[in-house]
Amino acid sequence: MSLPTPDALRAAAFRLPRLPSPPEGSGPIAVAVSGGADSVYLLCVLWADEGVRTRLRVLHFDHRVRGEASAEDARFVAALCAALSVPCVLGSREEQGAASEADLRSARDVFFAEQRQAHGFELLCTAHHLDDVVENALLRLARGAGLAGLAAPRVLQEFRDGHRRWRPLIAAGIAKSALLASLQAAGIPWCEDATNALPIAARNRIRAWLAEGGEAALGVGYAEGFTRSARIIGEAQAALASWAQELGCVVSAAGTMPVGALKDRPEALAQECLREFLHHHGVADPSAKSLLPLTSAIVAGSDARSAVRGIVVRVKAGELSVLTEAPSFGPSERRLLMGSPDDECGLLAEVVDVDAPLWASLSRGDITPAKEVYVAAPVSALAWRGRKDGDRYQPLGSSGSAKLSDLLINRKIPAGRREALPVVLSGSEILWVPGLPPAESARLAGPTKGALRLTWLGLCLG
Repeated sequence: MSLPTPDALRAAAFRLPRLPSPPEGSGPIAVAVSGGADSVYLLCVLWADEGVRTRLRVLHFDHRVRGEASAEDARFVAALCAALSVPCVLGSREEQGAASEADLRSARDVFFAEQRQAHGFELLCTAHHLDDVVENALLRLARGAGLAGLAAPRVLQEFRDGHRRWRPLIAAGIAKSALLASLQAAGIPWCEDATNALPIAARNRIRAWLAEGGEAALGVGYAEGFTRSARIIGEAQAALASWAQELGCVVSAAGTMPVGALKDRPEALAQECLREFLHHHGVADPSAKSLLPLTSAIVAGSDARSAVRGIVVRVKAGELSVLTEAPSFGPSERRLLMGSPDDECGLLAEVVDVDAPLWASLSRGDITPAKEVYVAAPVSALAWRGRKDGDRYQPLGSSGSAKLSDLLINRKIPAGRREALPVVLSGSEILWVPGLPPAESARLAGPTKGALRLTWLGLCLG
């Protein structure tokens, strides 16, 4: 991807529409730049603002998912920053090949945190726009998200570690089509991620669906409507959070939360407190269904406990806490749905393409089966349950079947964790248990389109 000369690039940046001023502050502004159209547009528009230009610092993170194409993106971003005389820091993920969206986001956030500590910025600017608001709302609605999830991505978001994320393209009401048209008119190039067009991710499928008939079904300007609704939802969530704090329902240093003041209060307030409590313990977007037993107990002033994505949450004597004991799932089978983590055990099932680089990583054993496996299995027959006496299956690479209990002992998985491991089924056959290899019958023979990726987001096995 060739860039215009520095003079031509800068002249083109001045032709782009201006953005709202950044939040108050005088420190450096970190800009996350992938090399795609959205972030290239964002960087160029920010650079054209003389009051902001000298504060800019670019952060580029190479997820190492697309091989040489990922490396080319990094080179493009470095060249773009050099042409604009903007300092740039390049980072990369240690592993390579495909990974879950959650793992990629986690690796990227670690890089951002490291740079924040190294360079002292407290404001991180990202290129989310109106289309991202629509896609997020549809995804979160389908997963039964709470108010905080439905309000994202916000124009300005504050984090517990003190940094803030600023999304000026949303504040300016800019949609993808508008920024693409502006870049093309100005003659500014960008990198195109070919995987964005593949229907392997739910977000990609939603994007294609909206492109085919979003305006016909929802009307012109529907993205602005979604954005207004997200803002209203965000204001409602902030009001509930403020009310909860006034009542003293905040997470303590010990990780507990007093909720006795919520007796006979609205269930919406109790759910907001529960979601905040779970977020503190690393559980995001649990559904209303999974919170119902705890919500009912809080409002009634009674006691209850429930497993939520692999952790046991208890409300007792007006206090929320996470128990160190592992949940026991029992023998009853539950259907495993595609595309979002199971609320109870934290299993995530997705259809992905295993390309040559990912296949090479799998063949080398770079991806251990403790948390993630790739298999060939029909998605229509997926289910899960807890362990049962007599469970046995043939692990990948084994010459025969073995008792599940023996396999767990041989892998030195602690006894206290074994009942908290979901047993994934394909029909009546065991497909995988976290910590163990997948079934030999589900072995991939090589690079595969439409493979099944299973990720477990539950308790640590150690």
